Amino acid sequence: MYYHQYYYPYLQSQMNRQPPQQQYPPVDTSIFGHSVSSLQKLALESSTLLKMFADPNFSHSLMTAAQAGNQMKVDSLIKSIGISTPVTVKYNPDGILLTMPAQTQGSECCTLTMFLKWGKFREQLF
Repeated sequence: MYYHQYYYPYLQSQMNRQPPQQQYPPVDTSIFGHSVSSLQKLALESSTLLKMFADPNFSHSLMTAAQAGNQMKVDSLIKSIGISTPVTVKYNPDGILLTMPAQTQGSECCTLTMFLKWGKFREQLF
C-alpha cells in the first residue's frame, strides 16, 4: 500500500522553533536575606511557644478551652506566653494549627505554620 506523504512547511517550522528565552533580572539576595532573618526570629518565638506547650498544666488549660470552643480563652492563653509575633490559632478535635506571619520592609515576607496533633478523630487534618 502506498501513502502519500504530505509536507506542511508551516507546521514543520513551528515544531523546530525554540521557545524564546525569558529574561530575568540579575539575582539580588537582599530580600531573601531579610526573609531569612525574619524567619529566624519566628523560629525563636515558636520555640518559646513549644516550651509552654510542653508544660502539662498549660497544655491542659489550652486543650480544655479548645474543647469547649472558647476561642477567646485559647487566644488569651497564647498571648499570655509573651511573644511579640501575632499568632493565628485554629483547632479541631485532632489538633491545633498555629500560623505566625512576619514582615520585613513593610510587607509580609514569610510565614511559619505549625500543626500539633492532640487527638485522632479524623484522617483529614484541616
